[in-house]
Amino acid sequence: MNPPPPLFLNVDLDIESATPLRALADAFGERVFVLFSGRRNGRHALFVEITRARKGPDGIINAFCALIEGLPPENRKQWDAACRKEFDIGFEARFASQRANRFALRAGTLQRATRLGAGIAVTFYRNDVAEAPPPPSRPRGKRSKVSS
Repeated sequence: MNPPPPLFLNVDLDIESATPLRALADAFGERVFVLFSGRRNGRHALFVEITRARKGPDGIINAFCALIEGLPPENRKQWDAACRKEFDIGFEARFASQRANRFALRAGTLQRATRLGAGIAVTFYRNDVAEAPPPPSRPRGKRSKVSS
């Protein structure tokens, strides 16, 4: 039986800046779930997910774009000044017998993200389903002792 192709998980928005990003997180409000907010590698970082379910990467990226486009001017300046803005599309990797697995984003989604100065990343998370170890082998013709 062949394993299924990679499974789409979600899209995170990763932002890094030389200045604190708390006000940007506050401007997003309850429309995002904050995965991380703090210092990382000498920069201020904010990693968020959309709280309302959207279908597929295009829907989620467009929802993020709408949030960013609707930011008040002071928060939009924060966004524009960030040194890294990236929509990270996450998949659960499943090794399949197909020669290739693919996904696509609509041109309009890519153009919208690009106009906002954001990049696109794809992360494959390994599916760590532990396989059961094989049962211990017993020599043929011998019975195992059972303690009582």
